[in-house]
Amino acid sequence: MRAYLLLTVSLTVLLSALAQKPHPCKAPPYLQGKLVVLYPEGKTVVYEQFYYDAFEQRIRLIAAGKESTHDVFVDRLLFFRERFYYEISYHNKTCTKVPLTAEFIPIEIPFDAHHKAQYVLGSLSAPAQGLLVNEWVGSTAEANYTMSFTEFGCIPITTLYSIEKTGHILSSFFDMVIGLDNPDILIPPSFCTSAKEVELKDGEVKNFFKALI
Repeated sequence: MRAYLLLTVSLTVLLSALAQKPHPCKAPPYLQGKLVVLYPEGKTVVYEQFYYDAFEQRIRLIAAGKESTHDVFVDRLLFFRERFYYEISYHNKTCTKVPLTAEFIPIEIPFDAHHKAQYVLGSLSAPAQGLLVNEWVGSTAEANYTMSFTEFGCIPITTLYSIEKTGHILSSFFDMVIGLDNPDILIPPSFCTSAKEVELKDGEVKNFFKALI
């Protein structure tokens, strides 16, 4: 009987949400989790640790992946507002400071995005077996995009950007947690204070997505 009541309540809440028109939303300002990004030309990067601060426009990425046949490891702390990022190596106690001209892209549904669909990931057969998701499409000056966010909480699921002369960039978010367990993760280690700024190469870190790889 209790299970039946829980199922009835869950379905009532879900159907109520389905009856309402979804609106663009912003993800929580502090997030952490994991992220898989598929880049053009077969490059796949798994960000095993992903930290996001929308207020200060900071992102920390600790990643492992493959580029063709080569292993890739990245520990990068990006300061979009200050316009630089750090390449960090705890193994060697080294830190490289690099100019960053890319604009910060917040995790959100743009206000002019068009709602394409609403669906449930998983099952409606029992409580907590399904996740209500909204899919959005739109375009910016640089790309066309498709985004999937949760109806409740505005948590990102996937984003797909189609960029002219670059290709498709697909991002999948998982194990997401609202807030930061350790806010100090977005503060550079002490050995970064002596980092030497390097010359900006043509085409580097002028694009948000290139700043992540």
